[in-house]
Amino acid sequence: MVKAQSVCYDELNDTIGIPQKEAEFIQDSSEPIKFFRLKTNPFLDNVNPEFFFRTPVHEDAYVKMKKCIDDDIAIGITTAISGTGKTLLTQILLSELDHRKYKPIIILVYPQMCKTALLKEIISELGIKALPSRITVHDLVSAIQNEIFKLHQNGVKLVILIDEAHFLSSDSLHLLRTLSNIEKPEKKLLTILLFGEETFIVRLQHPRYKALLSRMFIRSGLRPLTSEEVEQYIKYRCLIAGGSPLIFSQETFEIIAEKTRGIPREINRICHNALLLAASKRQKIVDSTIVSEIIQTQQ
Repeated sequence: MVKAQSVCYDELNDTIGIPQKEAEFIQDSSEPIKFFRLKTNPFLDNVNPEFFFRTPVHEDAYVKMKKCIDDDIAIGITTAISGTGKTLLTQILLSELDHRKYKPIIILVYPQMCKTALLKEIISELGIKALPSRITVHDLVSAIQNEIFKLHQNGVKLVILIDEAHFLSSDSLHLLRTLSNIEKPEKKLLTILLFGEETFIVRLQHPRYKALLSRMFIRSGLRPLTSEEVEQYIKYRCLIAGGSPLIFSQETFEIIAEKTRGIPREINRICHNALLLAASKRQKIVDSTIVSEIIQTQQ
């Protein structure tokens, strides 16, 4: 088994063009952290709120979604190109909301998710139990409504953050409109925040969603980073990880910005692999040669 794994790894090295000696070094993913004296890898593919880089656009989206919650607006929406920080924004909101006043839950939508599955996911996140195995959509909605009223009696408002909202079916979208109607005469008792790809807002322009769209009082959009922001983003993440902002040389920023088109997920991918390769070569600075080699092997 060990031999087979070794052969597979050798084939991968040949494919991406990394010399065997350097490839063996790269197998230890913690080595760049030691080599560059970092506390953690600054470019991991995760949604750690600590690494949230607040561009003016990202800050605007955060403020708008927070205002939806604070002003008891029924539905808010944020759309963006994939990889520009929608999911990270949901984590920031989740971590910064006062749990004495709000009960935030996150629902991750998947393709072909039906409205019953959506309701059951909400119920699961709310911790509602003792429901019969066979239950109607009406019963599920009633169970959620009852929980919302219980929370309200205790001075707490439910906030549902829905990630990958572009996967929601038509039935599910109309169901969310129904949930958004749960209210007291003085205010809405629920805020739903939708996070989806740019095409989602185009889809919502269809006449069948007019009633739903009219409830979306606040809308925001994220965009890719500018060239200047790419440089700041890379330096910021290196600093947050406990390292120097000068790990990447000045000429690398323009190369990375052009190749990634300013999409943070793509920036992370190139920078992560560039750190690995630089450490394997014992280079204290990630220069344009390293970055170009990574880009070439990934094409």
